[in-house]
Amino acid sequence: MRISWLGDVLTASDVEWVAEGDWLNRSAGATFEPIGVLWHHTAAPSSASNPHPALNICINGRPDLAGPLCQALVDYHGVFHLISANRANHAGTARASGPIPAGSGNTMLIGWEIDYAGDGGGGQVQEMTSAQYEASVKATAGVLTRLGRDASYARGHRETSTTGKIDPSFINLDSMRADVAARMGGQPPTDPPGTAFETWVSDVNVRPLPNTSQPPVGNLPNPTTIHVTCQTRGETVNYGGYTNDLWAHLSSPVEGYISNIFVDAPASLPVPNC
Repeated sequence: MRISWLGDVLTASDVEWVAEGDWLNRSAGATFEPIGVLWHHTAAPSSASNPHPALNICINGRPDLAGPLCQALVDYHGVFHLISANRANHAGTARASGPIPAGSGNTMLIGWEIDYAGDGGGGQVQEMTSAQYEASVKATAGVLTRLGRDASYARGHRETSTTGKIDPSFINLDSMRADVAARMGGQPPTDPPGTAFETWVSDVNVRPLPNTSQPPVGNLPNPTTIHVTCQTRGETVNYGGYTNDLWAHLSSPVEGYISNIFVDAPASLPVPNC
């Protein structure tokens, strides 16, 4: 898919934008079927006098990663710089997050690189400006409306990264999604039932019961966020030097059971018994 409509959507969303060169044809590959929007920060300190310090890198890439590195850069003043209407190298391999499945983030997600230092890029700690935030919320709402998706399809890089990314810093992503939902005229997305935890290993089978005797009902291919409603005792599992007979019941991303061994938390989770 080529999102040549992006400029029109931004205009309709009351977002100021400029085209950067041949943005309609600039691409990092062929496969691009976006279902959501991903927020990043560039880690470059920006200012009123230097509003888009990372623009050249986002267009042309780095020695270790070819450009383009996003579909749009959001400068200090909240202006969107359109860099690519096609696939960009911004998300890498994604773990499942909300309704976004695990897979190629570059295929599934439209990326905004919001140009600010975050937690210390360039030796400077900097939060997103209000202009950047407001423009990004408007743009995200407009794009998700165009894609036919709700606000739960807006994610932050730290939610999908498999390599420990922390961006965008200083932003409550649940509040961001609530603001996007409000802009879209809908209700804020709600989290699945249960308490959120992270898994710490790859290729975890989700079982219909707390044992391994039946075929799995799903699989967690990479470390990811899970929502646990309760735990119960079942088959004893040994893995990585650990032994545990407690199993967590998941409501998301796949309903079923996994051994507590695979949850990055104490052996007995702080959840009710099933």
